Formats: sequence, structure tokens, C-alpha cells
Amino acid sequence: MWGWLHLHKVEAVSVTVNGQAGYDIRVHDWEASVQDYIDTLNRFILDNRCYRSRRPELGACLGCDLCCRERIPVTVIDAFNLPDGSPEQAIVKSLHVYVEGQVVDITMRLDESGGCIYLDRTKGICKIYGQRPLVCQTFICCPATPKAKLLREEIVNTGEDELVRRWFKTGREQGHPIIHEALSPHPDKADYPKTAFAGVQSYKKVILKDICSAGLRRKFEKERGN
Repeated sequence: MWGWLHLHKVEAVSVTVNGQAGYDIRVHDWEASVQDYIDTLNRFILDNRCYRSRRPELGACLGCDLCCRERIPVTVIDAFNLPDGSPEQAIVKSLHVYVEGQVVDITMRLDESGGCIYLDRTKGICKIYGQRPLVCQTFICCPATPKAKLLREEIVNTGEDELVRRWFKTGREQGHPIIHEALSPHPDKADYPKTAFAGVQSYKKVILKDICSAGLRRKFEKERGN
């Protein structure tokens, strides 16, 4: 059913990884947006019977909330998409800022049970499903090829860094940054330069070629040439 996807800029395909049904990502056009990537992977997750390593008996994500009880990193666009309306309000109401040394980690806030504050514990689903963060939309506990994992990692990390950069800016304007938890904090703004996520509020505006490293792109091009 995925034969038509080669017409799209980004393709998700079924592959066998370590003997289990998993997936790979193929990029046919680096002008594709992050939203193109998200949409393709979302369709694949919904329509394919990949091996679910955490709840193999379910064969699907619906009703399983294990990944909602882990660290959930947030990008700057995620922070705009949350019900709070802006990254600044999201940091106050929905996010958790942890600083250790020079490292700033901004994640979804967890409740007293250890689950995301937007998790509906009775149903095991997200209360803001259409607004859930990038990592939530693109995660599936099935095997993936190394380059598929690297692509997701670079997208998420770049978006995270831009949120931290905005956190620095807001903190400077307000006189002090919001920190919920810290261990010997001494963050340095120089560690978080401007990224392709700067100044945009939609994943449609972020282009893969602007955020993916040359090394990662070579991995994709090498495989496509084989």
C-alpha cells in the first residue's frame, strides 16, 4: 500500500531489523519539510503492523502509555503548539526546565504518578493528541534502521536547542530564567546558536536540508545510490 509514497519527498518503508518488522526512512527531496516527515511517519505507524517491543501483545500503540511516562523532550514549535499559547507560558504551565552544569533540558512536565500531565490515565491516550510534541508523533517502539534513528534525533535535538535559545532570551528580558530543577547550573548561551527553527511556529516552515548534517545526508544519498 506504500507504493505511492515514492512520489512524496519523504518515504517510510517496512524493513526487517534484527529479525523483527521495523521501518526505514528514505528522503527523496531534501526540500521536504519536517511536517512532511511527521506526516509520513504518522501514516506508517497507523497503517503498518510493526513489532511493538514494549507491548507486543497489543500490536498497536492505542491503549499503551509506557512512552508517556518517560522523558519527553520538547522543541520550540511544540511549545507554540501546546494549549498554553506560547513557549513562555508553556514553560510556566506545562514544561520542566532542568539545568545541570551547562546543559539545559526542557521536557514535558510529569504528574505525581510519573506520567505526562496531558496523559489521560483512564484511557491511556493523550488529552491533546493533535498537539502532542514531535517526539510523541514520531515515536514507535519498533525496530528502526540506524539512519532513521539519526534523522529523528537530529530533528528533535535541533528543535530542542532552539527552545533553549528562546529560554535564554526570555530569561534575559525578565531578569532571570525559569529553572525548576538544577544541579550546579552554569548554562552558556554560546552553546545554543541560532537554528533553522528560529522565528517559525510551524513544522511546515522547517526544511530538512537546513537542519540535517552533511554526514547524515551522505548516509541517505549513499544508500539511495546502491
